[in-house]
Amino acid sequence: MQIQIMNIRNAVSLSLISVLLSSCSFIPSFQEPNVQTPVRWAMDAKTENGQEIPTAWWTVFGDDTLNSLVTEANKNNLDIAAGIERIHQSRASLKIAGASLLPSADASLSVGKNRTNPTVGPTKTSTPVSAGLSIGYELDIFGSNDALNRKAFAKLKATEYTQKALELSTAGDVAEAYFNLLMTRERIRIGNENLKTSKELLRIVEARVNAGVDSNLELSQQRVAVSNSEASLAALTQTEIIYKNALAILLAKAPQDFTLTDGTLDHIQIPKIAAGQPSTLLERRPDIAAIEQELIASNADIGIARAAYFPSITLGATVTATGTSLTDPLGTALGIASSLTAPIFQGGRLEGGVELATAQQRELIATYRKTVLTSYGEVENALSAVETSSSREAALHRAVEEAEKAYEISRKRYEVGTIDFATMLDTQANLLSAQDNYAQAMKARLSASLDLVKSLGGGWKP
Repeated sequence: MQIQIMNIRNAVSLSLISVLLSSCSFIPSFQEPNVQTPVRWAMDAKTENGQEIPTAWWTVFGDDTLNSLVTEANKNNLDIAAGIERIHQSRASLKIAGASLLPSADASLSVGKNRTNPTVGPTKTSTPVSAGLSIGYELDIFGSNDALNRKAFAKLKATEYTQKALELSTAGDVAEAYFNLLMTRERIRIGNENLKTSKELLRIVEARVNAGVDSNLELSQQRVAVSNSEASLAALTQTEIIYKNALAILLAKAPQDFTLTDGTLDHIQIPKIAAGQPSTLLERRPDIAAIEQELIASNADIGIARAAYFPSITLGATVTATGTSLTDPLGTALGIASSLTAPIFQGGRLEGGVELATAQQRELIATYRKTVLTSYGEVENALSAVETSSSREAALHRAVEEAEKAYEISRKRYEVGTIDFATMLDTQANLLSAQDNYAQAMKARLSASLDLVKSLGGGWKP
């Protein structure tokens, strides 16, 4: 009895010590890495009157088909589904880490049957019974378990922010694939118009050859033009299939069963986006928020490594009940114990743990800085692309108008014989090139706006 009282006193003393030292933590205070922030964007004047990006950022393009595609991708995309499971894993890890801050309890029960056959006397049968309950609690005096819990929480937040970055990227991929599909279909439309025009011109050339006005040289040249148009259309048709299949996979659909007939390139709105100040970008991008949480987790790793230098103390209590049979009264015993384990010689393992955690933190700091600088560069590139793509589209639109006029003039002059066939053929090729370039310029302007929205973090807010 005296021993049990001493054990209880020791346990109470250790509990008081743990309370006094509960604020002891070896986790370094978190400081956001210093990264040079520009005062303003180089193209800031171009976005002064732009609109704010909404949470459903894809709606800024004013296309119902795009809206439905992104909504479907958010529900069904397999990368997003896998990311959700990673969040569940992180939550489970947090639950496991949090368990170390609470006491643990285990129960046991055993029942046996013994039979004794003595040389003299009757056979004896007994049914021994034993039941026990044990409770253990590790005193987190030096903050190791608390650091584990903080690390798990930061990892969970990092996973959640990474998921938001994945959703942004997936929606961007859907929009890009959709724009590419519409651009390709517009180029196919232009190619079909050109093929139709080339075949009509081929009939004119054949008639002129039969009349002796033109030679077989002009006829062969036009047949080459027709064949080239057909070859270009075949390549564009293959490109259309590739973009359609890519869109189907993003929606988690079998490419064989996916069709999309809605949408035209010229009906999509070109939004004017307000870029905001560079200093706010760190709060608008989920990928930056994710790596910041990884830094917080790495701080906790340092605390865990430092705490490993110090002793661990565990308190425990057991209650045991035993008896010789199920019907006999059970005898009980109560035990209270405490244990202390302290490292003495680890052969450099503890030092190595601190050095490893510190080096990993420095690596994350470098990655964080690069991520921030890269994000600044992405916004600047997108702002520049928005400006230059707009100018390029306007110039190519004028080029199409002039190329159409030149072709009509050259065709009429060729029919009356005032220009040769080569000149008319050049104007036809110039028209096709101008129309095709203009279709690609329209898509490039859309992609520039899309890149700007993505580089600004979409409509995400922490």
